[in-house]
Amino acid sequence: MVKKIGNRIILSYIALIVALVGALLFLIINHIRGYHVTILKREMTEKIKFIELEIQNAPRRYLAGAVADREEQIRKLAEIVRLRVTLVDFNGRVIADSDYTDIDIMDNHRYRVEIKEALAHDVGESIRYSGTLNTDMLYIAMKSDAGVIRLAKPLREVNESIAKLRGYILIAGAIALALSSLVVVAISRRITRPINETVSFARDFSNGDFSRRIPNYTNDEIGSLQKALNRLADTVVEKINSLLFERHKLEKTIESINDGIAVVGLDRRVLVANRAFKELLDIESEVVGRLFFEAIRNRNLNAHIEQSHMTGTAAAFEEHFISGRNCDVFINPISGEQSLGGILIVLHDTTERKKIEQMKTDLVGNVSHELKTPIAILKGYLETMEPHLDDSDMIRELLQKALANVDRQSALINDILKLNRLETSRDFTTDYIDLREIIRSCIEILAPGAQKKNVSIRFNTDGQAARVPGNRFLAEEIFFNLISNAINYNIESGSVAVDMERSGERVTVAIVDTGIGIPEESLDRVFERFYRVDKSRSRATGGTGLGLSIVKHAADILGWKIDVSSSSAGTKFIIET
Repeated sequence: MVKKIGNRIILSYIALIVALVGALLFLIINHIRGYHVTILKREMTEKIKFIELEIQNAPRRYLAGAVADREEQIRKLAEIVRLRVTLVDFNGRVIADSDYTDIDIMDNHRYRVEIKEALAHDVGESIRYSGTLNTDMLYIAMKSDAGVIRLAKPLREVNESIAKLRGYILIAGAIALALSSLVVVAISRRITRPINETVSFARDFSNGDFSRRIPNYTNDEIGSLQKALNRLADTVVEKINSLLFERHKLEKTIESINDGIAVVGLDRRVLVANRAFKELLDIESEVVGRLFFEAIRNRNLNAHIEQSHMTGTAAAFEEHFISGRNCDVFINPISGEQSLGGILIVLHDTTERKKIEQMKTDLVGNVSHELKTPIAILKGYLETMEPHLDDSDMIRELLQKALANVDRQSALINDILKLNRLETSRDFTTDYIDLREIIRSCIEILAPGAQKKNVSIRFNTDGQAARVPGNRFLAEEIFFNLISNAINYNIESGSVAVDMERSGERVTVAIVDTGIGIPEESLDRVFERFYRVDKSRSRATGGTGLGLSIVKHAADILGWKIDVSSSSAGTKFIIET
């Protein structure tokens, strides 16, 4: 409470007023008391002179005779002057006292202050407290021919008068203090109001209320300060908005980067972490503000971060994370003005690149194997034919088998070219195509092969129009390969059902067969190139292992969704446009 400027002003003024009233009281009381005492001294001095004159006129009455007579005369003088009268000889012995009848028991007065001064300087005075009367006593002593005459007067009346005066002064001082306090409070509030408004503005502004301003200025130094604070607030808000905008841009930029980015501060807490960083490390909770070794669950990465934090050296290495991702990790210290400012961590995802590299390796191996086998078989047939050129039946049989392998090799090359086109080209034109007409065309082409295997094909449609935006070449590849597989991998006397229905703008086609089915563990891999569930049966059917890869790529280009489910009773492919 006292720390407030207004309260300090009020308390200072009150203390000053109290001090002034106290000083005034002290000065007035002392002055009045001194004035009264001076008057009393003058009166008592005159009365001593009167008594001295009386004693000189009748020395035998006051100094000679019996003690009782002297005391009687002294009491009469005391009644006249209305003061206590004491006669003391030059040795300090009390000769007579108006208030005591037995002067023999009174002690020697030689060393009383007033007596001592009178003997030395003719006049002496002192003020002492009387325990008998419970008040101060004024003593005046004067040296005469007969000894020392001393008068004593109680100062009770003076003290009572001064006490009344003190009360009046205190009451007047209290009234003055109350009135001046009200004035001081009003002045203090007037002075501190703009200061309090300025403090309130500063407090609200520091708490985040950036719209707060000081509306009313005063025409003094505080008003100038308030204007300056308003201008400062405008500048700060402008700077904050600019920084927030730049920060927002930076955050959006960092979030849009596919590489994982994080910054670790000097206190080993994460300052920045983008979405890619958390996804690559499979972190679901909030990262910012946590210690890096609590958020990152990879011992090797944490060890490199700690090493870089301690030594200020950069690091680059490859790491496989529990999320299944492979990343090139780059750790670089951020230099401050004079020391390390933090650690920058960049995770570059190489999972797809490694996967593609592995796919390329597998593709080369598979293509080499798929091309090598028919060529080797063809060479074997030709070598067998050479010594038996005169056996026309054998030559004819071997030529048919050789042609079959040539056809297989040609189909493989065609599928590879198709798949390469689907993977590398995106210039497929989009037009409205009729799925019913395309599916019927594919069924007509595949019908002879289905008849050879005694497989029936049923095409069921809800009768609604089936025109959708797409590309005819891609749609034909999808349905031709799916229906062909449904026939080739079917059982003897099996069936293939092609069901098509329309719902709003979308068309759904389901191709269901009664074939051998696909094992559950192979469902996720059926769209991989050269993947075969049963390699011996695939070769028997003449498959190249690329049909479903072509289907998947074509569906992705068209934006269609394809799902597969299978059991021992057959396989079902669903295409949604």
